Amino acid sequence: MPAIVAPAFSGLLDLISPDVLQFNNKTIQNGELLQRVMVITDYPQRVGDAWLSRIATMPGVVVSIHSAPTDPYDLIEQIKRTMNELHSKLNNGGNPVLMQRTEQQYEDAKHLLKKIDNEQQKVFILTVVLLISADDVDVLNQRTKQIESALAVSGMRGRTPIFQQEQGLRSAGPWGILESQIEALGARNMPVETIAASYPFVYSGLNDGKGTLLGTDKAGGIVVCDFWMRDSSRTNTNMTVMGRPGVGKSTAVKKILLSEFTQGTKIIILDPESEYKELCQNLNGDWIDCGGGVKGRINPLQVRVVPMDEEEEEEPLYGHIRTRGPLALHFQTLRSFFRLYFKDMTRLEEGYLEQAMEDVYRDKGITWETDPAAVAQNGWPTIPDLYFYLVQQSEQDQAAPEWKLLASRLRSAAIGADQALWSGHTTIEADSDFVVLDIHQLLEADDTVRRAQFFNVLSWAWSKIAEDRTQKVLLAVDEAYLLVDPETPQALQFLRNTSKRIRKYEGGLMVITHNMVDFMDPAVQRYGQALIDNPVYKLIMGQGDKDIEALSKLMSLSEKEIQTLTEGKRGEALFVAGNRRLHLKIDVSHFELELFGKAGGR
Repeated sequence: MPAIVAPAFSGLLDLISPDVLQFNNKTIQNGELLQRVMVITDYPQRVGDAWLSRIATMPGVVVSIHSAPTDPYDLIEQIKRTMNELHSKLNNGGNPVLMQRTEQQYEDAKHLLKKIDNEQQKVFILTVVLLISADDVDVLNQRTKQIESALAVSGMRGRTPIFQQEQGLRSAGPWGILESQIEALGARNMPVETIAASYPFVYSGLNDGKGTLLGTDKAGGIVVCDFWMRDSSRTNTNMTVMGRPGVGKSTAVKKILLSEFTQGTKIIILDPESEYKELCQNLNGDWIDCGGGVKGRINPLQVRVVPMDEEEEEEPLYGHIRTRGPLALHFQTLRSFFRLYFKDMTRLEEGYLEQAMEDVYRDKGITWETDPAAVAQNGWPTIPDLYFYLVQQSEQDQAAPEWKLLASRLRSAAIGADQALWSGHTTIEADSDFVVLDIHQLLEADDTVRRAQFFNVLSWAWSKIAEDRTQKVLLAVDEAYLLVDPETPQALQFLRNTSKRIRKYEGGLMVITHNMVDFMDPAVQRYGQALIDNPVYKLIMGQGDKDIEALSKLMSLSEKEIQTLTEGKRGEALFVAGNRRLHLKIDVSHFELELFGKAGGR
């Protein structure tokens, strides 16, 4: 007996086939869905633009449009006969309302004849099939009534083909089949201009052809965004993500970062809430405890590359020192670091501290002209070196009191409670393409310590980005409001420079925060607003009243956009990509959720 060979692709067919496919007189049981096919049978005398859009965008509705060219002769003859009948009615007179309606019909027929006969416009046979889906019969009937009402308002009528639902399903599917019974029920002659105006471009969406599948827009259009695409309105890869807690902000960020990582982009995340640890571990990345971990120390005194000011920058961070070499530039970074850490350091104290740093660098053989690449990692001075130098100076005869005060202030960082952060050479190593710099351990620390380390980690991250200008890098700064300090705006200024310069290093900056009010403090607004204005991409989720008011002034939000942000539904956002604005519904798969882990974003 010959062996029985299974048909090719039988496994795939079993996988995609519904458990049940049963055709009833007016409904279809298609797996767990209950469906109904309708055919549009009557159309109005005249239609506007996108005349099918309202039907096509209703929930649970799929519209299938069948059209085929035909000889316009029959339609021309039909229009002529209709015009003769209408002309006779007008000559006979009668009810004024009826006469007005008849006159309008005559003008419409005359206009249509002109388009077909004089303008040689093509004529097509049009059949429109609707497939309505629902989870149960009550919802199906409700949607059917809504569609019938919407059709009636538009001057159309729909019919359900009884005992022909199977033929209807074939005609509604994406395989180019139009059954004769369905065509006989709904086929109508129409000029091509009318068909073209039906609704083809009502689904706005955003489809770059590659990139990250974010979800769908309000009308059901797909949103696939390539954050590295460049055109007249999309000039960088920077992104601002805002949203109050609980609206799905972390989930959206993780989705984007995961997608970019799988496409070869290097990811660096500053993580104050320890939300990305599980995702990092699931991707075999480098999770680094920068909140006091032995392998997470970054020596603040090690010279690193900095994001320079733009040539036209009105308020430069580095000013005239930009031409004095790497060490001079790093001194500006150190000024910001120590202002954050010491908080109320006076100008006189700052002068003594810089004198001490110059001597400490000189003791290591490092001058203003030294090339940082020529200095080994353990060849840089450390915070303890600086501390003991200050102690030594304070013990000199007739020493200025500032020496002792500075030594007292720096003691904690060198040999005291904060020594785990900065006391020694850099130990951090990050060779993978997914790096999480975790400072969660500092959440309960003083604001001065947390902000100083946040800034220190940010400056290290920038140096990694600057190492290779050919590698795509996405730097994500979560809880960016932690950098906001009206009394020390230099940290935010550093982030602004990063935002402006990172595109030249084949990189992008993602700034993530709860709201924008923190960035609009008058003392830091000129830097904070740049972090809102500069990014081409904005993902704005549910906001509070004050934030919506500020955003409305900054972005000229429409009423619908304000409503979206006010409602703050989980997983929904206003997505801005250059000059495009979409009401985005973010779709996340179960596989992605498993990778994300349990910390935030669920």
